[in-house]
Amino acid sequence: MHEDGILICEMFIMGDELMFVLKGEYHMKKLGILMLLGVLSLFLAACGNSNGENSTDEDKKMVQVDANLELPQKAKKGETVSLSTKVTQGDENVDDAEEVKYEIWKNGKKEESEMIEAKHEKDGVYKAEKAFEEDGMYTVQVHVTARDMHTMPKAEIAIGDVEAREHEESGDDHHHGDHVSIHLMKPDTIIAKEDAEMMVLVESKEKSLEDAEVRFEIYKEGQEKHEWVDLTAGDAGKYNGSYAFPEKGTYNVQVHVTKGEEIHEHTMKIVKVQ
Repeated sequence: MHEDGILICEMFIMGDELMFVLKGEYHMKKLGILMLLGVLSLFLAACGNSNGENSTDEDKKMVQVDANLELPQKAKKGETVSLSTKVTQGDENVDDAEEVKYEIWKNGKKEESEMIEAKHEKDGVYKAEKAFEEDGMYTVQVHVTARDMHTMPKAEIAIGDVEAREHEESGDDHHHGDHVSIHLMKPDTIIAKEDAEMMVLVESKEKSLEDAEVRFEIYKEGQEKHEWVDLTAGDAGKYNGSYAFPEKGTYNVQVHVTKGEEIHEHTMKIVKVQ
């Protein structure tokens, strides 16, 4: 019995040790699974946040940039006139516009227009000043390029003694492209000699502009030959086209939008080709 007792005790001890080993392996496996699930949860959460941020960025890009041009209806000859434009995107003030310029011309003399660079004040407001030296009706058009979008509203101002007849005859100037916005969408990376698919979104008075003629004018600075590419109409207000840039460098891509006699607008985009 003594031997049996020792044997039972040893078996009991060995059994106890075996159970400890088995329990240890069980707990280690359980801990490993829990850690793996935790890592996966963190990874999925991070992906979710990233996708959410990307989605928000994309949604933001599709919200139209608006420009509210303000100037007096009348002014005296030689008087300094304040030109003010508030730029917004949805409910947000746009303080990081790439370019805001005022184009000014006497009605009937668009070819003699003058460009004035605007300065950002605050809260999305961009200002400039102009003193008109001759009596007459003038058109002031602001060109706003911000967040890959372009808009160019315009308004008229009467300087000095202006007859009603002159105002009526100036109609040819203020019908063209009123509240037309042009948004060029291109690949983030463009490789020379490879087709780059591009799309243009066009809106007029906050509605998709359909049945327009949309073309690219592509050239390098100082280059005499300009390449023209006709775009194909797709969904409402969307026009598609592609172009293989012949070599590396910086190109000007000017988008021309025309529709009948009422709309003839354009916007310029700088494109870098690798």
